[in-house]
Amino acid sequence: MDVFQLRASDQTETQIHDLNPTQFPPVGLFWTLEVPDHSVKVELDKGKAILQVVRVPILDYGTLQNALFGGGPDPIPGSVSVRVIWRGKQEVVDIRNTDPVFGGFEGHFIRNEAQMEWIATVGDYKFVSDPLETSSSLFAEIGSERNGSFFSEEGTQTN
Repeated sequence: MDVFQLRASDQTETQIHDLNPTQFPPVGLFWTLEVPDHSVKVELDKGKAILQVVRVPILDYGTLQNALFGGGPDPIPGSVSVRVIWRGKQEVVDIRNTDPVFGGFEGHFIRNEAQMEWIATVGDYKFVSDPLETSSSLFAEIGSERNGSFFSEEGTQTN
């Protein structure tokens, strides 16, 4: 999450918070973290899923520049709690791509709606979204996908 401060005199924005779940320098997948299995519940055939994490450690780098390249002040530790609910079954999308340029993948996806609420705390700051019931989405999707070593052009899973 990024937070900007708007200067009223000339309507310019200055970034004042850059919250990330990964440390600098980024190694492997960054801005990404593994969540415990119990934090995710999926009923794909019904188009339903819930993601809920509580007090996940994050770091506030202040700016994206500092998060990506360092050189600025040390990040301030914090935490974030998030709840996302997907529901409905508006469209079913099955994709299979064997083109090696794209690495080969296939997936079964359910397009639906999602709502989200979150709270982040960093130092003396607390950021709180509006309640879940007030949120909406323009696009939401859940699904299952196979790629990489779990995908084969013949359509059978490899180990």
